[in-house]
Amino acid sequence: MSDVRIKIKTNLSTGMLPNAQRIAAKRHLRELLANLPKGSTAYIAGGAPRDWHHGWGCRDVDIFYTTPESAGEAIPQYVLDKAKPVFQQYGKGYYYDLQGIKSVHEYPVHQGSLRHRKIQLIRTTSNPETVIRMFPINMSQIWMNSSGKITGSVEYKWGYNNKTMLECNGTQWVYPYIRKLLPRYNEYMFMPKGWQGRRATEEQL
Repeated sequence: MSDVRIKIKTNLSTGMLPNAQRIAAKRHLRELLANLPKGSTAYIAGGAPRDWHHGWGCRDVDIFYTTPESAGEAIPQYVLDKAKPVFQQYGKGYYYDLQGIKSVHEYPVHQGSLRHRKIQLIRTTSNPETVIRMFPINMSQIWMNSSGKITGSVEYKWGYNNKTMLECNGTQWVYPYIRKLLPRYNEYMFMPKGWQGRRATEEQL
């Protein structure tokens, strides 16, 4: 199996809003790349493209980026001028450094289809696509490049087809994150990594 190209739904009650947001978010992504050092890489990933794929408007936009080693360790000046630092963690055992993240900055959007939302600029320790593919929940393994192409991992494809959120690795404590996701995706079930299926017949009640 391989990654899958994602098409946005526009036939629900939200109409063209998901695609309008995708186009607006792409402009923010391109602006970031235009102001980062040459050789930088960036993708929009996680909640926004996942929401657009399901035909909904997103709550915010997360842009994961990295700069080349030649640019040094300092946070890019564009990011410092554009956004404010964010220090919030998801919960105990679920920290930025365990997710391959160096820093998070955000800024609000005041107009257009993304108004009242925030753009998060998330600097990663390695190539953003590598970090995204290691997200602990399969339904977050979806990303968009600067051309607007949206891609989902094999695990995302499986989860979408089976309406299942799957814990993909045991490196992080995922339950605070799951508590945020399941109310919004109430048609999905959650399968922890240690789930072993049904009990043997002789063990059943």
